[in-house]
Amino acid sequence: MRSYMEVKKHTMTDRRTDLPRAGRADLHMHTHHSDGAPSVRALLDHVAAHTRLDVIAITDHDTIQGALEARDIMRQQPYPFELIVGEEVSTRDGHLVGLFLRERVRPGLSAARSIEEIHAQGGLAFAPHPFFRAYQGEGRPITMVGLGIMVRELKLDAIEVINATPFLSAANRRAMNYNATTGRLPALGNSDGHILAAVGKGYTRFPGRGAADLRTAITLGQTEAGARDYRTHELLSYLRFWLRQQRRSAPAPRIEREGAEQAA
Repeated sequence: MRSYMEVKKHTMTDRRTDLPRAGRADLHMHTHHSDGAPSVRALLDHVAAHTRLDVIAITDHDTIQGALEARDIMRQQPYPFELIVGEEVSTRDGHLVGLFLRERVRPGLSAARSIEEIHAQGGLAFAPHPFFRAYQGEGRPITMVGLGIMVRELKLDAIEVINATPFLSAANRRAMNYNATTGRLPALGNSDGHILAAVGKGYTRFPGRGAADLRTAITLGQTEAGARDYRTHELLSYLRFWLRQQRRSAPAPRIEREGAEQAA
């Protein structure tokens, strides 16, 4: 099977130095506190047993409860990785991820205002899947609403150029190309995992090992986005997850590819 991440190389920002002892982070994943399948403990145990990740961020939609639960668990039981409290915020303009959060950022604000709230609590903000938009109906919708070319005018700290959700290769290529020619933001790779098998499929490499090292790397533009391919049985697991989610919210998804109505 051809890699869906043919663009995973050459994703380092132009401020790259070297990556001695590079750590790996996955900064975009979901639990049952929003639209993900796994419990928080199952997610932590999976990361420890089945990935090489040094840092993770739990980024449930419009809540930090999953990340806070993980933090409480990790205070009682040691795990071989560090945790960042995060949230995927539903802004009026599209999705935005906040990292290193102390408080929830409420949904429904403009993207610019949401970034201000993230920065006010000492956090970092990045644009997830910026050039992909998928909507579903009421209930527990599956949504991937990118910010599109708004990323150019926002005070973002980084951009997700690899989102390892299956079949996003075209959107990833556009994010990478757009950032290379226009934005030049630090590049991130993440899984956007909603099932355990997805976690770590997209990742960010950075100098060091811990969350503080990662934060420094993002600030200095010393990050690199990468990805691993799905195996057939993992893709089938994702398909079963999507079918279950669709049965919970009746309308079929409406897909818009960014660029049909916006020119880069």
